[in-house]
Amino acid sequence: MAPALLLVPAALASFVLAFGTGVEFVRFASLRPLLGGAPQAVGPGPRQGWLTALQDRTVLASLAWDLGLLLLFVGQHSLMATEAVKAWTSRHFGVLQRSVYVACTALALQV
Repeated sequence: MAPALLLVPAALASFVLAFGTGVEFVRFASLRPLLGGAPQAVGPGPRQGWLTALQDRTVLASLAWDLGLLLLFVGQHSLMATEAVKAWTSRHFGVLQRSVYVACTALALQV
């Protein structure tokens, strides 16, 4: 019974990390306009605005950074979903295998 109780803090930490990541995502995605996000642009149409924005090096650097972060998440998620990694984490972490997977995913999302 005592060794099983030692698993509770690790599983709880994984849950808190995943839940906190979800809260931060909702706050970022949903509440940004309410909390003073970027004002609506007045001027050229949306198509012209995108063409102008895509010629700016800072916008392209931000898009490249976002693409890299997306690839990090997809790579981590796909790698940890393979049978070999599942078997390794099950062998080393036992019943915490899923908690390790969730914690690693939450960390990749927080990067």
